[in-house]
Amino acid sequence: MTGGPVTIAGVTVEPGERRDIAPLASESYTGDRTTLPMAVLNGAEDGPRVFITAAVHGDELNGIETCRRLLDSVDPLGVAGSLVVVPIVNVLGVQFGSRYLPDRRDLNRSFPGSHGGSMAARIARLLTDEVIADSDAGIDLHTAANHRINVPQVRIAEDERALALATTFGAPFVLRAKLRPGSLRAVALEQGVPVLTYEGGQPLRFDADAIDVALRGIQRVLARLEMTTSAPPPASSEPMVLDASRWLRAERGGVLELHVTPGERVEAGQPLWTTSSPLGAERASVDAEEAGYVIGSTTLPLVQPGQAVLHVALPGEHVLSEDDPTEEEDEDDPDVTEGT
Repeated sequence: MTGGPVTIAGVTVEPGERRDIAPLASESYTGDRTTLPMAVLNGAEDGPRVFITAAVHGDELNGIETCRRLLDSVDPLGVAGSLVVVPIVNVLGVQFGSRYLPDRRDLNRSFPGSHGGSMAARIARLLTDEVIADSDAGIDLHTAANHRINVPQVRIAEDERALALATTFGAPFVLRAKLRPGSLRAVALEQGVPVLTYEGGQPLRFDADAIDVALRGIQRVLARLEMTTSAPPPASSEPMVLDASRWLRAERGGVLELHVTPGERVEAGQPLWTTSSPLGAERASVDAEEAGYVIGSTTLPLVQPGQAVLHVALPGEHVLSEDDPTEEEDEDDPDVTEGT
């Protein structure tokens, strides 16, 4: 809970005030300063402290626009508590349109970081110390990885506080997803801070529907925490809470023809996709082995054997899955690990 002035990165923000700050995070090989721009809104009344982060992966842009719209809609005089908004965490990745930092490190595997480590470690340490620490909750905004699309969904750990906030958020799906070591969500939970990881849309573009779901979801969470007094209707009035998911992969390479769409429920035995050779002579079809919901898919019309095609969330009792895989070609890079 906050009350009175809030100090972040040495800058004090008085009650009822907004300050836009850019603390030094690291530097490039040219010596240029790498800062972490953020807006700090300290409400006129006491209340929780919540952070919103976006573009931890530099090619995931929907969260940037979501944060911009959120900041346009919030007046610190009408807020109870404090709100810290970091629209672009991976500044250099965004500049180059890359998921990763220039040294190919995944920032979302670098938490809590260190002040004397790599660029990723230093950015992570600054965010951990100045934004995550002392917060009561957080929302981290993502999209699918390269050549994939995600249906709007919220991922949480096994935490009842996060579950309550996730259902309030109002995305179509809530997925209990395994925590990845070094991720923002995992480190925040170690500090007692529940985090909602929102996934929606594709990389390197704005998706109007995914942005709308995210903005309404954040506004609804703030209202549930009694930081604001009004909330928009949810994108989905009855979010489907799912306990596991898995990626279904192509058994054969070829031209891909999907028979289902993201967001669709599939039944056991239902045709999912067909691959055929470029000559059209050889065809192979894949059917669903069990019921589930398509929460993500490839956007590529051509697939290789073993390539991820559909991300299906499963109702009922299942072993919890790992988060989304990223590009499989990075598996042999020692500085890159999988996941969102």
